[in-house]
Amino acid sequence: MAEATPPTAPDPASESTETRSDIVHLVRILSVAAALALFFFTWRNTYVTADPRWFGTVMAAFGGILIANLLLHLLTENLAQLRWGFIATITAVLIFVALSGVEQGSGVMWLYVYPPVVFYISSPRFGVISCVAGWLTLVVALTPLGRLIFSVAEYPLPFRLVLATSLAFVMVFSYLLDRARRQHAERLRQMAEIFEHAATHDALTNLANRREGTDRLAREFARFQRNDTPFSVILADIDHFKTINDTLGHGVGDQVIQTIATRLTSGCRKMDSVIRWGGEEFLVVLPGTAESEAITTAQRIRQQIVEQPVTADGRPLEVTCSFGVAEIRPSDAIQALLQRADERLYHAKTTGRNRIISRRFGYGSGGR
Repeated sequence: MAEATPPTAPDPASESTETRSDIVHLVRILSVAAALALFFFTWRNTYVTADPRWFGTVMAAFGGILIANLLLHLLTENLAQLRWGFIATITAVLIFVALSGVEQGSGVMWLYVYPPVVFYISSPRFGVISCVAGWLTLVVALTPLGRLIFSVAEYPLPFRLVLATSLAFVMVFSYLLDRARRQHAERLRQMAEIFEHAATHDALTNLANRREGTDRLAREFARFQRNDTPFSVILADIDHFKTINDTLGHGVGDQVIQTIATRLTSGCRKMDSVIRWGGEEFLVVLPGTAESEAITTAQRIRQQIVEQPVTADGRPLEVTCSFGVAEIRPSDAIQALLQRADERLYHAKTTGRNRIISRRFGYGSGGR
């Protein structure tokens, strides 16, 4: 059944193209910035500070790994490799910085950079796991036993207390901020889908509207021009609809339109496009369908409408439709195809209604 359905929310873990692009740009910038910072502190370690010289060698190696990871991504364009390579390297850098006490112990302040970065460029689950594991490891490392196990630099007790509590606060705040950011982005995405759906679908029937229908017809016509794939259209109109509106009211008229829209979609294939073309008129685009097959579809729909009375406000109504069927021709433009279908529909309306006309003065069928 060819039904138009409203947009549904995707898996929250999925990332849009825009989100992946943002992450790529951010990680590239962070990789360059982190590498430059590591090379700068390597220079300081070599010429300025009194830290062991091998500290500088380690930091230079980490900087080189970041650059290599970035260059590899530029060759492969693999986001997972860029992201996880960066996270793994930065995690190793911060572990080294915290345990070694570089820059007279002040290097440990770089730990505050980790939570917001890891939450932004990875999943919330990984962010929580890595932050909790990192914080617990740091707390253990700052205890006397931990300093014996990890050979951690000596930090004053007040500094250790402030570091542990403030870092925990930054981690929690980063998580809450990232969750709010993701929820806001998801709401924006859903609103964009709703607006897009509203712009391309009829509010009463949830069928494609004339704007969307014109686009689908153009795509099918382009496929016909490329591959010579035939297609047909059915133009359907509810008989005596003005009388229904005038005698029973517009509310009943709306129910009739909705019911006919359902009958049209149930009588078509999933690949067919059922469009509310305007008022009580509908257009059906049938890809890969010759005129004879389109006539069969129209006959099936007409029969369903005749055999299943429309119910509106609890009362059965005898509602029928007239149909004009046309197949694309090699010399046709879209407008010529629609005009031919419209002429056949008009012929069906003027020769008794509740019938199908497939050629202007030729075949017709219907309840007489």
